[in-house]
Amino acid sequence: MNYEELDLNLIKTFITVYDCKSILLASKKMYVSQPAVTKSIKRLEENLGGKLFVRTPKGLISTAEGEQFYSHCIDAMKLLDNGIKKFSALASLDEGILNIGSSSTIIRKILLPFISNFNKKHPNVIITVTDANSEKLQQYLKNRTIDLAILNMPINNDGGYVITPIVQTHDCFIACTDYDKNYLTLDELKNEKLILQKRPSSNRDYFEIMSEKNKVKLTPSFEIGSFGLITDFVNQGMGIAYTVKEFIMDDVEKKRVKIIDTQFVSQPRDISVLTLQDTTNSFVSKKFIEELKAFFNS
Repeated sequence: MNYEELDLNLIKTFITVYDCKSILLASKKMYVSQPAVTKSIKRLEENLGGKLFVRTPKGLISTAEGEQFYSHCIDAMKLLDNGIKKFSALASLDEGILNIGSSSTIIRKILLPFISNFNKKHPNVIITVTDANSEKLQQYLKNRTIDLAILNMPINNDGGYVITPIVQTHDCFIACTDYDKNYLTLDELKNEKLILQKRPSSNRDYFEIMSEKNKVKLTPSFEIGSFGLITDFVNQGMGIAYTVKEFIMDDVEKKRVKIIDTQFVSQPRDISVLTLQDTTNSFVSKKFIEELKAFFNS
C-alpha cells in the first residue's frame, strides 16, 4: 500500500495511542469510544501488514516496527503542520513575495505612494519591481517572470490578459514657460518642432492613434527613449512635447514647463493592472490589486 490509500485519521489515532500508552487514555483525549480506537489501530495494522502494539503486564507498548513507524509519522506530521502554517502565513500576508512590473515613470508618479502604504500594512511581504517598457513587461508576464504588470493603456490584448483599470490619465502638449503661445491649431502644430517618445511605447502608439482620429500627420523632430527626459528637452526650448498630464504636474508647478491648449483632441485612457487569463493569482497579488483599486477609488 502507499500513502494515497491510507486514512490520515488512522495515523492521528496511532500517534495518540503511542503518546498515551493506553487505549483508554487515547479515547478520552480524542473524545471517541475505546472500541473505536481499538478498531482504528487494528485496521491500520491490517493495512500495514504487522503489529504496532503489544499488551504487557505493564501496559501497552509499541513493537520495534511501531517505533520506526511512529518516528516517520511524526516527521510527516511536522512537515504537514509546517505546510499548514506556511499556507496560513501566505493567506494572511504575514509573508510572501510579489513581483510587479511597470515603467519607472508610472512607479514614481502614480504608484509610489500606494506601494509605500502597502508596505507599511504588510511589512513582511517582499516586493520586487521590474522597470521596462510595455512590450517587455507583457513578455515578462507571459513568461511568469512577474506576477502582474501595471501599464498605460491601450495595449494589444490577444485575449491572454485580465485587465483591471486603476486610474485614468489625460494627455496634453507642453512647452517651455517662455513659449509665446497658449493655443495651437492643428496646422500650427505641423510647423512646430515636436518631441515624442521613441517606439516601442504605448504612449507613442496612442499618439499615432489620436493623430489618425484628428486627421493630422505630425512628424517628430526628436524621439526620446526615456519618458522622463522629454520634459528636460522641452525645458531647454527644443520643441513642444506630447505627454501625460498626470506625469508632468510637478514640472508645471515648478514652472519648468507649461501646458499648451491645442485643437488636437485626446481621449482619456487608463492605467491598468494586467494579470494572466489562465492563471490563479496568489494571495498577495489579489490583495495588492484589491487595495490598489481601493486606494485610487478613494
